[in-house]
Amino acid sequence: MQVKSIFMIEDEALLCDLFSEYVEALPDLKFIGYEKDGATGIRQALELKPDIIVLDIRLPEVNGIEVLTMLRRKLPETRIIIFTGTLKEETLRLANRHGAHAFVEKSQGLEELKRAIEAVQRGERYYSPGVAQIMRHFETE
Repeated sequence: MQVKSIFMIEDEALLCDLFSEYVEALPDLKFIGYEKDGATGIRQALELKPDIIVLDIRLPEVNGIEVLTMLRRKLPETRIIIFTGTLKEETLRLANRHGAHAFVEKSQGLEELKRAIEAVQRGERYYSPGVAQIMRHFETE
């Protein structure tokens, strides 16, 4: 399998550092950096053109939904995983509507994020358990 580049847009530096170490230990993935705010994250992502972006929702400057919307338009081949502590129904609806490939609650940890990364590499969508439960609720509406 070809090595995939992964970029993170997240305002918690400690989480970014942990994630970068975690990714570097995984085969077939290369961590290429992170940015702490949405505006800088967009600029860097457009320059780096990563295969996968891990994106928080609550960000300074430009929020994650706006970042998602912009990057899906400008980098249609890039897979975007929402990794957030904000699990609100409206946020999930917006992320889904604007083309997120996966949505993982931070409380689920890095192993769950790894499952999402593996799924999007296979071209699948992925939702962590709490998100999947909300998604089933959407389908019954």
